[in-house]
Amino acid sequence: MSMGISGFGASNNYPYKSINTNSKQYKAAADEYLDAVIAEEAMMTPEQKMLYELLGGREAHMRNVMGNFNSDGDFVGPGGIVVPGMYHGKDGEADRSTWQQLIAVSDDMRQKMFDNVKREFIQENGISNGDTTKRSKIFREYQLSVKKEDRAKGTWTLQQYEGKYCSAMYAAVKAANPNWKPGQPFDPGILDSVTRESVESQLVKSGNTLVKKTSSGGSLDIQL
Repeated sequence: MSMGISGFGASNNYPYKSINTNSKQYKAAADEYLDAVIAEEAMMTPEQKMLYELLGGREAHMRNVMGNFNSDGDFVGPGGIVVPGMYHGKDGEADRSTWQQLIAVSDDMRQKMFDNVKREFIQENGISNGDTTKRSKIFREYQLSVKKEDRAKGTWTLQQYEGKYCSAMYAAVKAANPNWKPGQPFDPGILDSVTRESVESQLVKSGNTLVKKTSSGGSLDIQL
C-alpha cells in the first residue's frame, strides 16, 4: 500500500506525543501498516475502542509496528531477523526486476556455497532437507559482507550458482548410475571430479539467470 504520510499526525488531528512522523522509520511503518491500523480501529466496538485507548491507542500500536524497521526505514523484522535490503515489500510485491539481477559474487562466497551444497548432497543422498541445511547461514553471511544495495541482487545470483552446483552433482551421480534416484545411497567418490570451477566453466548468462552451455556453444536451461 502507498499513501502520502508526511505529517500524518497533524493533518489527521491525531497528534502523536512521542513519534517523529517525519522519520524514515515511521514513514516506512506507516506506508506498510497504517491503512490496516485505521481499518482495524474503524471496526472496534465502543468498549474495544476504550480499552485500545487505555493501552496507548494508535500511537502505541504504531510504535510497536515501527519496531520492525530501522532508522533508515529498512524492514528488519522482529529482533532484526531480516538483513536490511532483503525485504521485497509486503507479499513480495516489489518489482522483481529491481533485484533479480546477476552481479559479481566473490570466489570465497561461491566456494562456501559449493562446499555446502556438496556436503548436504552427500549427507542427504541428493534430497533437500530444510531441517538440516546450513544454506541460510551462508546467505546471511554473504548479505552482511556487501553493501545494502547489492544484497538482494547478490543473493539472487548466489542462488543461481547454488542451483547449478546441485544440478551438476545430480547429473554426475546419474551418469555413474542411471538407475539412481534422490534419496538412495551413492558412492561419494563420484563427486570428486565435480568442482566449483568445472561447474562454473559451463555456465553462461541468459537474461537474469545462469544456464548451462550446450555442446554447440549455446545455452540450455535445465531446472531440477
